[in-house]
Amino acid sequence: MAVVSSCVVVSPYEAGLQPLAAACAAAGVRGAGVDEVHGWDQDLRPGAAPDADPGLVLLSVQQFEALERALTTLPHLREAYPRATIVAFGQYAQMNASRFLGTTDAVLFEEPERVAEDLRRVAEGGDVRAVPGAMTRAGLTPRGARRKLAFTAPARDLFPSIVHYPAHHSPRGLVGNVETTRGCHHRCTYCSVYGAYDGGVAAYEVEPVVADALALAEQGVRHFVFIDAEFFNSRTAGEAVMRRVRAEVGPDVTFEFTTRIDHILDYGDELARLVDLGLVSVTSALEFPSDRILRIFDKGIDTQDMRRAIAAAGDLGIVLQPTFIPFTPWVEYDELLTFEDFLVETGLAAVAHPTVLQTRLLLFKGSPLLASPWIQDVRLTDKGFWFDWEHADPRVDALWQDRRDDAVDAGAVRCCVKC
Repeated sequence: MAVVSSCVVVSPYEAGLQPLAAACAAAGVRGAGVDEVHGWDQDLRPGAAPDADPGLVLLSVQQFEALERALTTLPHLREAYPRATIVAFGQYAQMNASRFLGTTDAVLFEEPERVAEDLRRVAEGGDVRAVPGAMTRAGLTPRGARRKLAFTAPARDLFPSIVHYPAHHSPRGLVGNVETTRGCHHRCTYCSVYGAYDGGVAAYEVEPVVADALALAEQGVRHFVFIDAEFFNSRTAGEAVMRRVRAEVGPDVTFEFTTRIDHILDYGDELARLVDLGLVSVTSALEFPSDRILRIFDKGIDTQDMRRAIAAAGDLGIVLQPTFIPFTPWVEYDELLTFEDFLVETGLAAVAHPTVLQTRLLLFKGSPLLASPWIQDVRLTDKGFWFDWEHADPRVDALWQDRRDDAVDAGAVRCCVKC
């Protein structure tokens, strides 16, 4: 009798959206021939663990907020699926591998889709140490050749429909989350994507992204959010996707994405074409209007570049949605008091999310900033998954607490889907 292979893919949290990373991993192992693949969005359906007897459990850890949830659920996964090999994947699993190896069998330092055939063999009873990019207590198995992520389309059917997720509802109607790349070619020192990918990028084949977008359109989506950390990791893929989607769905399709602010200056021709394809807004991390802090963050721009890019976005007819990190160990109290003046002067006050006034630098374990000379004189307190920091001027910390309380009252404390 043939062995029936089975896999459960678990998402503790993925920014309140239908879990795309988990759905892609599930599609990868299903396409590789795993007989039974189950999905569990633990955030949306906490008590709905699949009734299964898997040989493999894949635990997706994509955001900081998923860390504690993932580690808390691991004992329950062991109890529910006693014969399963449990593998954690995602950027925060990689940056906290030592913690996860205490309770999982492996942490994957590779995209699951690239090693789907190897994961299928684990689901059939094979040794996880043979999977390229798998870190176990015995060490790290060498990674294989890098290639684009190829599969039919994310296995969204294994998770609740997007209509059940509040984050998929917006003033533009039902929103679809799509992605053409993972990682980022930039090396901004505060960023978790750099911490996990070290400037590397994993690109999708265009066809799975188009198939995913068209399937979302069939569910009523007309506005797409590219959740790539950097849309211009590829200067052609996103445009190719939207050109196909617009041709097949119609001219009422719109979209938005995230890019570094200097690309608004560098890629004017591309942006003009994208506007013609339905681009309406761009999210960009401006961080803080201080040349000193921009240097610490290795942003590669100065405040004059920032102002020029804000104006260029307006000239293109693009709504610029900025994110900021005003509270850092290096900001001066008086700079914080004039920050709102900058927002008004540049016109960003009309569009900036309320959370921009209170965002505080997160020094997560694995942050490149922890190796920076700028951090040497900062007083840090180990909080487990992160370090709390204390500003040399107590007025800065007091101001942050006041603004944090206001943001909590307004329900506006999150700045992006990657952190």
